[in-house]
Amino acid sequence: MELVLALVAVLVLVVLLGLKIVPQSQNFVITRLGAYHRTLDAGVNVIVPFLDRVHSRVPVNDQVLSDIELEVVSADNVVFGAQLLVVYRIENPEAAVFRVNSINALVIGLVQSLVRSELGKVELDAVQSDRGSLNVALLEALEDAGKTYGIRISRSEITDVRLNATTQTAMAEVLAAERERRAAITRAEGQRRAAELNADAELYEAQRRADGIRAIAEANAEANRMISASLVGENTREALTFQTARMQVEALEGLAKSPNAKLIMLPGGPSNAFREAAAILKEI
Repeated sequence: MELVLALVAVLVLVVLLGLKIVPQSQNFVITRLGAYHRTLDAGVNVIVPFLDRVHSRVPVNDQVLSDIELEVVSADNVVFGAQLLVVYRIENPEAAVFRVNSINALVIGLVQSLVRSELGKVELDAVQSDRGSLNVALLEALEDAGKTYGIRISRSEITDVRLNATTQTAMAEVLAAERERRAAITRAEGQRRAAELNADAELYEAQRRADGIRAIAEANAEANRMISASLVGENTREALTFQTARMQVEALEGLAKSPNAKLIMLPGGPSNAFREAAAILKEI
């Protein structure tokens, strides 16, 4: 009876040792007699006791490294500090366990090397203004590098760029010069636009004056034509004399009304023109 109980106890112990319950967010890497045997997924799994053992418990959910810092030299020879955030996941647990002794150290080393290479290709202004394109380029480079070690880097972000005091002062001077340049361009464009508007106004005024002169000339021509047509008969000479006298009177009247007129020059015999016009009117 005791032997049976002992066998039952040993059997229960073997079963318990052979059952492995793997959590959802992990994979177990199993070795048999020291060599890699297989990888256990989440759930209940059975192994051979005393021959198989759990070599590593590998997390398969996303891992975040948010404190990666490094010094970078940009393409315009500016030294600045960068802080990065990297998210990766282990997709091949056996490669991650047996090919490298520390996944975090590997990821940090890859990130620092590739970031220095990528950021060294661009100028500092591009690093600050176009982080989106740089993040995409970094992610592509890190994905290719991580496949060898069974990891997949799903996100890489430049979270902060730190500048020393000298660089900050130089950038402030550059920004001030840029603002002054833009202000000068704006002023020049405003002056050019004002000159264009002034020229347009002068052109419009000249056109209006020309239209007025043209209208007066056309009216005078039409009046002369009508007068010429009506001057048929014995009173032709008298009518012409009257028209001439009327024009002289109108010219003198306009000259007298001028605010700048200090001295009026009368043509020869203006009184004769008045008398002739009156005589003609009397005869008519």
